[in-house]
Amino acid sequence: MNRMGINQGTSGNASCRVEGGFLVTASGVPYEKMTPAHIVFMDLGGNYTGSYMPSSEWRMHYDIYKSVPEAAAVVHAHPTYCTALSALHRNIPAFHYMVAAAGGKEIHCAEYATFGTQALSDSMLTAFGSRRSALLANHGMICHGPNLDKALWLANETECLAKQFITALATGSPPVVLPDDEMEVMLAKFKTYGKQPSQLTALSDFERRHAISAPPRLEATAGGAGGGGPGCDAPLPFLEQRNKVIETCLAMNRMGINQGTSGNASCRVEGGFLVTASGVPYEKMTPAHIVFMDLGGNYTGSYMPSSEWRMHYDIYKSVPEAAAVVHAHPTYCTALSALHRNIPAFHYMVAAAGGKEIHCAEYATFGTQALSDSMLTAFGSRRSALLANHGMICHGPNLDKALWLANETECLAKQFITALATGSPPVVLPDDEMEVMLAKFK
Repeated sequence: MNRMGINQGTSGNASCRVEGGFLVTASGVPYEKMTPAHIVFMDLGGNYTGSYMPSSEWRMHYDIYKSVPEAAAVVHAHPTYCTALSALHRNIPAFHYMVAAAGGKEIHCAEYATFGTQALSDSMLTAFGSRRSALLANHGMICHGPNLDKALWLANETECLAKQFITALATGSPPVVLPDDEMEVMLAKFKTYGKQPSQLTALSDFERRHAISAPPRLEATAGGAGGGGPGCDAPLPFLEQRNKVIETCLAMNRMGINQGTSGNASCRVEGGFLVTASGVPYEKMTPAHIVFMDLGGNYTGSYMPSSEWRMHYDIYKSVPEAAAVVHAHPTYCTALSALHRNIPAFHYMVAAAGGKEIHCAEYATFGTQALSDSMLTAFGSRRSALLANHGMICHGPNLDKALWLANETECLAKQFITALATGSPPVVLPDDEMEVMLAKFK
């Protein structure tokens, strides 16, 4: 939590369910000095054992485990943007489809109550409802998940959403909120989001209709382009390119233009392209998790491609010079996308994307052909585009240049929003000057 920047000092705490109760961090012990002996066992009668007192917030953990049978881990922290919104007593609305990752159409802020009290715990449970993440007024945030990795992922995603929402508000205009019927579709999609086929359980008819659409799978052949995966002894083709895709994904997170598994990257290879697998954290990614797809829209290997495979596929089919694609949810691009705003020619570097402005594609559900079509329209002859209520995408002649353009687009979005935050719109360069810029960028 502290390394990710979503907590500081000893203000947060974490726990996990174990047989007979749960384990929770001790009170007042700095994380860097913590040993296994500082992790306190509590039973579901509310008693603890050992030499150390549990966190002063033990009651929230306890009540989650008592009230939410599927909760197996809890993360509580005071991250900057969640805490800022909590001090405003504001919910996080459906300005971005990823709000549905928390299990609802918005993330609620619990009413204020004194920390460590039953009143706070009761308020938290009300704010949760059937959701897995909540803000705590004048306090911070809390979430639960099926394991600590997923609870931590959701805590980080909630903070990313809070930052994107506050960044959009800083322009002086409220972001566009997705309608209820679209969020119903999102909730159905998140039943299958980031999951491989072996992880899918029984779905309702509505959920099946809106499940993540995987392309057709072809059996890998010895020495074929797919290869890899559990139980496969065949050498992986395109090993250098696979490692480069992983390196690019890790670089996105290091550069701060992506978080978790929400972005993806790909590169063109002989016969098709390589793209990241669905739902695999970048730090755990191996070359076998990089999926080969042909230009007929089929994939090979044991792992499903990213849920956004269609955008990559359509770029390679439609843009012959595109040899690499980077898609991410960076803070400032995402904030502008939630406002449905283009990035105008307030800076000559806009021309680096191949046009006089960077367009925002009209909203469409992630993973669909409609989104892919909207993206291609927004591109036109350009190489970078925003995706409404979603993020950004760009392509380039190689992964290094596509990553550079993704980062440059985020820098431009940040500069533009910072100018807007002054209350005055920035001066936009005239068309004839941008024609000169386009010529120079050749």
